[in-house]
Amino acid sequence: MGGCVRHDEVVPDPSEQVISFSVGSVILKEDVATKSTTESFTTNGESFAVFGERVTSSDEHSAVMDNISIVHHYAESDDEPPVVTEDYWGYETPSSVRYWYWTSMSERYDFVAVSPAGKGTVNEHASGNISVSTHYDYLTGAPAGGDKYDILAATYRRSGSDWEHRFNRVELSFSHMGSAVAVTVINNSQSTSVPVNYIQYKNLIVSADAKVTLDNLGRSFFRWTNLTPSASAVRKLAKTPVTTIGPGITYTGEYQIMIPQNLSLYGATLVLNYSATANPEEDVAIPLAGITRADGTAITSWEIGYKYNYYVSMRLDGGLRVTVTTTPWDEPVEGETPGILI
Repeated sequence: MGGCVRHDEVVPDPSEQVISFSVGSVILKEDVATKSTTESFTTNGESFAVFGERVTSSDEHSAVMDNISIVHHYAESDDEPPVVTEDYWGYETPSSVRYWYWTSMSERYDFVAVSPAGKGTVNEHASGNISVSTHYDYLTGAPAGGDKYDILAATYRRSGSDWEHRFNRVELSFSHMGSAVAVTVINNSQSTSVPVNYIQYKNLIVSADAKVTLDNLGRSFFRWTNLTPSASAVRKLAKTPVTTIGPGITYTGEYQIMIPQNLSLYGATLVLNYSATANPEEDVAIPLAGITRADGTAITSWEIGYKYNYYVSMRLDGGLRVTVTTTPWDEPVEGETPGILI
């Protein structure tokens, strides 16, 4: 007599099947001083926003999460050395908790997460494929002007075909949406100190929308739209008062978060103002699209998830030589050990 295998499609008690999350890469704000190291994510209260929808076998989309905040809970004891007593991602409030609901193996759940939460994030397709947009402003002026947070985004799809693991945690691996840009100034003069009054960028994109989409085929798209340029935009990067760079000394500025953009479209420039006998407090504007790597290839745009370091070599008798290096910003980090490499 023939037999058959029946999959268990009974929906368990929702109280035991919370949609939970683990995070691979998390927030690193621009004002964090420690760079170039892997940092353990031990901040209490950081958050990301999640959008999620359930898609049935007949391709019916229903929203299950709409800008729900997931918060990092972290605490240590007063022992010496301290013992970690809490270290998990959980819902901001009990009323926002969401649960899995499966009725067949042909269903799926789609998720888009954006960090940090609470920054005007919206789902532009509430009844279809998820497309999340976050508006970002970088106003003119000193580094204190404009948004200073680092936008990160992640997508995830879970299919009912993996029936045994349908209630497992959603493992999010975030990627940077912005570009990281720094300037290193090298004084190649053997005998003269050079006062650098300021370093700044001009003619930048000052606002845009960071968009993340998970389409019907499970493909993720990260892009920026609604770009707003400004001929008067100024991003000062050097600290004040004047930074004096001694002979043979290198000044390395911190990375700044920038909106990815075409550098030639609006004539973006790197501007140096430094004092020297041959150049008394004069602005030297260098077109960014004309700056090349050491191998001669030009960097004509800042791309999503990349770091750019511009090296300015100064000689009082020979002007400036500027080159740029490019490195990936994102480094993979295991979901159980939150942290990010910058």
